[in-house]
Amino acid sequence: MASLSMNERAANEGFVPLGKRRGSSFRGQRDAATDTAAELGGVSSQHFLKEQVLRGPAGTLPPRASRADLKSAQEGALYYSLRERIPVDLAATPGAGGQALRRVMLHGATIVFVTPGYKGKRFIYERAKELGVRSIIIDEAGSWAEGMVAEGVISQFVALDLERNSEAVLADCVDAVRGLSEMPAGVCTFCELSVPLVARLAETLGLPGPSSSAVDAARDKHRTRAAMKAAGLPSPACYRISTAADLDAAADVVGFPAVLKPLNGAASLGVKKVETRAHLDQCYADVLAEMRDTVVTSGALVKKDPLKAADADEEPIYFLMEEYLDGPEVDIDVVVARGEAAYARVVDNGPTAEPYFAETWGVCPSLLPQSDQAQLRDLAVASLKCCGFECGVFHVECKMTSRGPRLIEINARMGGGQVRKTHLLASGVDLVEETLFTSVGIPCNPHVSVDGAAVAYTYVTSPRSGAISGLAAAAERVAATDAKVVYCKPLVSEGAAVVGSDDALPDWLLDVMTTDSTADAALKHVLSIADGLDVPKYVA
Repeated sequence: MASLSMNERAANEGFVPLGKRRGSSFRGQRDAATDTAAELGGVSSQHFLKEQVLRGPAGTLPPRASRADLKSAQEGALYYSLRERIPVDLAATPGAGGQALRRVMLHGATIVFVTPGYKGKRFIYERAKELGVRSIIIDEAGSWAEGMVAEGVISQFVALDLERNSEAVLADCVDAVRGLSEMPAGVCTFCELSVPLVARLAETLGLPGPSSSAVDAARDKHRTRAAMKAAGLPSPACYRISTAADLDAAADVVGFPAVLKPLNGAASLGVKKVETRAHLDQCYADVLAEMRDTVVTSGALVKKDPLKAADADEEPIYFLMEEYLDGPEVDIDVVVARGEAAYARVVDNGPTAEPYFAETWGVCPSLLPQSDQAQLRDLAVASLKCCGFECGVFHVECKMTSRGPRLIEINARMGGGQVRKTHLLASGVDLVEETLFTSVGIPCNPHVSVDGAAVAYTYVTSPRSGAISGLAAAAERVAATDAKVVYCKPLVSEGAAVVGSDDALPDWLLDVMTTDSTADAALKHVLSIADGLDVPKYVA
């Protein structure tokens, strides 16, 4: 295989967004060489992933199996034989030696992945291959992941019809796994919308992983708030909205300013700040239309082909309105094993671009006081526990408000975009590796092998709309001449039409990551690169 440039390698590891219509809060997937959602195609409201966006797991998938059924399914599962050969306490040994032992335990395991995500997630399957995992991917026929069989990255691709309701797709996945030549050691997904189905698939097959009841509590933001309240944890005022008739009651309970978000949403789709009661009516109408205009492909959210006919039967869409939280936003990436946090690190987020709460930059380690970081970590871990999680890798979003830490949401999987690379560089912890351990029942105890390193990244946008000209060459020059730049990659293709901040939520044009000896230095450097690029001159 021909050697790849820095930017080509980086493109295989990160998030690449799809252009959107003006005024939308949507930012989905864009391949480097494609420019339209029509090229990706559209799926009906019966596609199980869209069903998960609109209705969530509780209304579309069977409840958790009974204790008797779980025990019966677990009796012959492979991961129990692994535990018998190597005691759990030994497998959880800390340090470099323990990490090496866990890799030996993982080597040779077969893992089934349900929906591969967008092409930028290829690095996951490459890392699995490096660790000796035999990967099998389940997705629709024609998926980009199918080509990885011939390339030797994955061992098998299983095509299923995913344009069906979630329960039918779950049943087909169960049959597909049971029909394999050997029982896998685990099942897994790195796609938010597939997490509830995969949790039930694991339970049905007697394989390890987070419980479906815990996953459901995290996916439904109203249930998350209820679980936190029952556990005595601080939580913002909120109200579940089923129809426009609920808007008055929601306004009375929550007040303003507030945030309106889909109950089971993902990728910040349909999230919007609401300033007044009158504004609420317009925001609700806007985000409702936006949610109906969303389709999925390979587990990623994209815009529906505008020429494709609307679905005849529209499903109801539920929203959560909750009080607006002030203060800096952070991510806490957490690895849980045997009911306790084995790793938890705070990553600062730059001020989000309101009213859509779009990301701007991130830095690790956090610049917040150590006491604030401790409170945020404690809340993140307590939130996971109150939902019922005992194992897994999580991306938890919080704010450090004027009244203390508050949870935004829980994502019951590894964070996307720059998350994996950030922790690799700043801590030496590979969240892909930890996810694979969890999926086969190996207890995680991440070895922090890097100390004193800082990572910062930023998304570069333009104030004005137009067409891109010459940006890729400028990015390549930065990557080639600055030793502290990990990557400087274009997120839009040459000639692409983009939206600027003067018109609406701006498109991300570049993703830049740098390293340095301190967080402050790394952040200043990455922001100076963004300013120095003078991106508007590449938007005609």
